[in-house]
Formats: sequence, structure tokens, C-alpha cells
Amino acid sequence: MLTHRGFSAWIVSEDEQLREYLVAVDTNAHRVSCWIPSEAGKSFSVHWKDEGTDVHSCSFISLDGFVVPGRFLFGHGQTSRDGIRTGPATERPFMFAEQPHNASDEQSSREAGTIVVKIKRVIMEGQKSANKLQRPPDASGSQNSLLGHRIGYGEERPTYEQYPTTWQVKPYDESSKRSYVTFVFRYRSREFLLSQGIMTEDDGTGQQVALVVKKARPAKRRVTSAPLPAPDAKLITPSPTP
Repeated sequence: MLTHRGFSAWIVSEDEQLREYLVAVDTNAHRVSCWIPSEAGKSFSVHWKDEGTDVHSCSFISLDGFVVPGRFLFGHGQTSRDGIRTGPATERPFMFAEQPHNASDEQSSREAGTIVVKIKRVIMEGQKSANKLQRPPDASGSQNSLLGHRIGYGEERPTYEQYPTTWQVKPYDESSKRSYVTFVFRYRSREFLLSQGIMTEDDGTGQQVALVVKKARPAKRRVTSAPLPAPDAKLITPSPTP
């Protein structure tokens, strides 16, 4: 679990919380990053928690650069997202997938191979129409050609009915329009992480130590962190998405 500024985030795949490696904290950008192992063909969900800030927040999730809405939290509690809504009562689950062999190296981008959770503190000002439905990106247009794995989307499945409205919001702090905190999960195959020395054959049972890193000292960005206890599995009732 990554934790910063009163919020936490983590990735769960097939009911297992994925361990983070080489956790780095950029205190200037309020950004926490790490590496996680991915396994093609397995679904995953994105989880985050407000540790008790008492301030409303909204969130956005970026998957290889493709942005999907998160959920609102109301100053406390935790929630998750495990798919992209494709209809009023349907969704397609998030998956780790193999990169198609016909992908071009030119398709690689800075956001490829990442799951990013951006959290913004907000003030709610009434309601607006629900978000428009999204179409998942085509695998042939993936931007992760150099990395082996990409984000995929499983077969369509039923989900709860979409709310007709969502919250209209404004920034909690007008002087800062940036995300309050950003969590970056760089996913790669276990083989890649082993080959780069990011994880070991024993799956990293050795102790990890967290270190705060500032922008002015980029040479120390790659650091390790100790594993934290698994979060409470109980989720709050789903709220309208931003």
C-alpha cells in the first residue's frame, strides 16, 4: 500500500494485494511511485482510501494514459474501481494483457506501463448529468509495445445501474489546481522485475525501507519500502463517479 498526505492506494489482482517495490516519494509534486508485478490474463482492481482528512475528494484513474473516472470519497473511508462502464448497467473489467506482436515501437509513450490514481480535494456544488460512456482503447493502438504487457479489458459483464447524475465540484483550494496526491504503479512482468533486480526469486521477503525523495535530488528516486498490512477489505457503498 502506498500512503501520502492522508490517502492510501493499492492494486489487487485475483483477490491478492500486489506488493510494491522500489517505492519513491516526491514531496514537491506530492507523487508516490512504485513497481508492481503483472500477470497477463488476470483481472485487477484499483483501491484507494481516505485515512480521515474530513475533506471531500474525487479521483481519476489513468491506465496506460487512458483516463477513466474514479469515485468520490467524503472525508473518510475507502473505495475501488475494477472496470470501465460500457452501458447503463454493464462494464468491462480491467485486465493485464499481452502486448500484440504487431504493435509498433513508435507507439511507446511516457504513460505506457502505468496505473495512476490522481486524487483532488473538492467542494461539492450540486449535481450534473452523469458521465458519458467510454469506449476502451483498441489493443492494436496500445502504447506499451516495448514493455510486454498492457492494460486490457475483459468481456462485458453486468454491474450496478448508472446514477443519472453525478456531483458538480470546484477545487477545495483555489490557489492549487493540481492533484492533491498522485499514486503511480509501474506494472511489469515478474520476469522483467527479476531481470532488473527490482524483485528477487523469494518475492522480496527481505526488509524494505521507505525514503522520501525531492525533485531536486532525482538520483535517489529509486528506493525500497517495507510492506504494510493488508487493508480492510470492506468497501463503502459505491458513490457517483466524478
